[in-house]
Amino acid sequence: MNYMRISLLMLGMLVSMFTLCTAASLGSGNTINADMAKSKYKPVASADHSSYNEETGLYTLTGNVCIKCQDFAITADTCKVNANTLQVWADGHALITEGELHFTGDALYAEITENTAWFFGTRCGVERPGLVIHADNMRYNWQTHIVVFDGHVLWMQKGKNHTSSHLEFDLNKNDIVR
Repeated sequence: MNYMRISLLMLGMLVSMFTLCTAASLGSGNTINADMAKSKYKPVASADHSSYNEETGLYTLTGNVCIKCQDFAITADTCKVNANTLQVWADGHALITEGELHFTGDALYAEITENTAWFFGTRCGVERPGLVIHADNMRYNWQTHIVVFDGHVLWMQKGKNHTSSHLEFDLNKNDIVR
């Protein structure tokens, strides 16, 4: 009987602590998904850990970061996100996946409202079956499906290799922009 009372008492304390923690987190009024849901794009973010800096207005997401929006997803080790302007700074294994397209870089900066992402680092590229393009940096517009590559561009398509210092590629036409 005493064990039952102690168990109920412990359960009551646990529920009280959970309620206080939940109320404290709601009191700040900032959750990334609630803030981003106000936009017409309605992205949804997930991560192992998140925090909000009231001074900068930025959310910091760490560990298994994923931001899903429309037909694409941004993943990385860490991200800083402005939920009002939908600007994303991602670092560490930065990746945008859109259908069979995979855009990679060490880091990326994306403006979701402008449909554009810039990739930086030693290994920037886009891949899909039958196409691989790598460069020092690249810019992708997911509305026009045009990718601009700069610096040491290596382009492999249909079994042929090409190199250049600049390349603009139309993913819809599967050809360079002319």
